[in-house]
Amino acid sequence: SECREQRGEDDATVQAKATAAWRAGLVAIVCIGETQQQREAGATLEVLSRQVEGSVPPSATPSNTIIAYEPVWAIGTGLTPTAADVAEAHAHIREKLSEKLGTAAARMRILYGSSVKPSNAVELLGVRNVDGALVGGA
Repeated sequence: SECREQRGEDDATVQAKATAAWRAGLVAIVCIGETQQQREAGATLEVLSRQVEGSVPPSATPSNTIIAYEPVWAIGTGLTPTAADVAEAHAHIREKLSEKLGTAAARMRILYGSSVKPSNAVELLGVRNVDGALVGGA
């Protein structure tokens, strides 16, 4: 998610990187998430919809792709969205994946990754549709 913000990578670039990862025999982790400005504007779900549609290759499967929800505003800041916010985002991502990929989306792993730490991991990992954590600087 940070690469979108810091390097100006767009959805097409993220999708191309996922496809390149597959060609190299790797599982792609496609990171999506909103900035602080987008969050404050109430555009989180709109941003996630756009990123799922544009960043996840149409041939993504549960065995070659993992999705990670990383709210950019929470990466390395110590700020964490509420469990309710994470649940809403992950449910929305799952819904958009279903629209794009069909029944395979139910098996697609969706990780949460932004300011995951021992003090909040149990709560975050207990949220419906959170299939694991993408841990960075812990």
